[in-house]
Amino acid sequence: MKITTTWLDAEIAKNRGKERYRKSVDRGASRKGNLMVTVYGNGTAAFSVRYRRPTGARVFMPLGLYGDAGLSLAEACDAHDEAMKLLAKGIDPIEERERRDIAAEQQRLERASANTVASLVEQFVHRRLRAERWDAENKIWVRDRANIKARKRPEVAASLLGYTPNPTVGRYGRRKPVANLISELGHLKARDVTRRQLIAFLDGIVERGAPVTANRVHALLVQMFEWAAAKDIIAASPMAGVERPGGEEQPRDRVLTAAEVRSFWAKLESADMDDRTRLALKLLLVTAQRRGEITFAKWSHFDLNGAKVWTIPVELLKSSHARRSKPEPHQVPLSPLALELLGQLKELAGTSPYVLPARADSKQAAPYSERALSRAVRENADHFGIEHFTPHDLRRTAASFMTKLGVPRLHVEKVLNHATGDIAEVYDRHDYLPEKRMALEKWAAHLSLIVEGNDQKRIPMVRHA
Repeated sequence: MKITTTWLDAEIAKNRGKERYRKSVDRGASRKGNLMVTVYGNGTAAFSVRYRRPTGARVFMPLGLYGDAGLSLAEACDAHDEAMKLLAKGIDPIEERERRDIAAEQQRLERASANTVASLVEQFVHRRLRAERWDAENKIWVRDRANIKARKRPEVAASLLGYTPNPTVGRYGRRKPVANLISELGHLKARDVTRRQLIAFLDGIVERGAPVTANRVHALLVQMFEWAAAKDIIAASPMAGVERPGGEEQPRDRVLTAAEVRSFWAKLESADMDDRTRLALKLLLVTAQRRGEITFAKWSHFDLNGAKVWTIPVELLKSSHARRSKPEPHQVPLSPLALELLGQLKELAGTSPYVLPARADSKQAAPYSERALSRAVRENADHFGIEHFTPHDLRRTAASFMTKLGVPRLHVEKVLNHATGDIAEVYDRHDYLPEKRMALEKWAAHLSLIVEGNDQKRIPMVRHA
């Protein structure tokens, strides 16, 4: 039977509360085995490969669940094709999978027993940053350490140290590998690494023009080696007394002019970047929100047809907000221009739960890297032809234009989700949603005029009932 994603989604919905049943996916008559899909009464479905062993025994090899957290129909077909290739070579797919699992586990054990810097990074990322433990029976890291709080966005910190269990290739495969802790010092014994080696590594990051990144890596190294010393993995931290390599960071004050905004918006169309990246950068400027809040956003956070509001959950907010005694989600009213951009992103995202699904992730179950937008701006700096700016400067630009348009500063602070720091904030429980909507709609209207070159026109005050 020819099975499509549309058919499968409909069958899952119709079969809730009923008995499970299994269907064969039509993959051609010449196949030595069948791709099967099993639909369960609990609203799930799973793929497997059915084939016969040389002994004549018929077996099923599970491939995984269907859906955003599992396999797409196309990926299940690819897995089936791979199994058929093994069968054509006389290799049992189940036995080959077990062999690979054993080899992967052996490699992991060798890394862990080697006590190298690379193995230390792996342990630190999982045990401390992700608050996980190793499940020896299932051979996976699991999150069930309720007494240890996981770091916010641990994958970002892990990538700064060079730990990428599932590395992806950059757009068109053009990205050059960047030196990181694992590539430079990963082979050394953790107990043998010296302060001089770590200082030279950090200085190298500064010399390649990334002093802020060097400071972030420095902070992670201090935390990692102190953790390792506390666990008696090493005798003492070699980072003791090592100064921040990037020096004091000066707060940025870059604000794009109207002419620069016009040039940026126009040249985005021909910039060397993915269409989703173009739209995300525009959305940053339109909504005045943070880069990470957009790159990790899910469609479930948006009400596009009713209240027209983007609700940013606490776990995606800046750490200082998440640490408040009673942290609350941040609500961002969506202007017509923001809704237009989100509509285009929705078409590009397909069935992914993320607004910006990772380009190199065929499962579409992972979001963009938080640094993807910064990298796109940096790689197209010459193309834009304006003074250096970062994605965060777009947020500052939007805020500056709002105040210039007469929006009260308190309302702009609410749009930005900044803490005002005064006692009134404790007692003022107004959500400021109408005021935020007015501010963002006024800014979006003015931005449209800037893009059209008509920004000298007066923008009328947006009134709401």
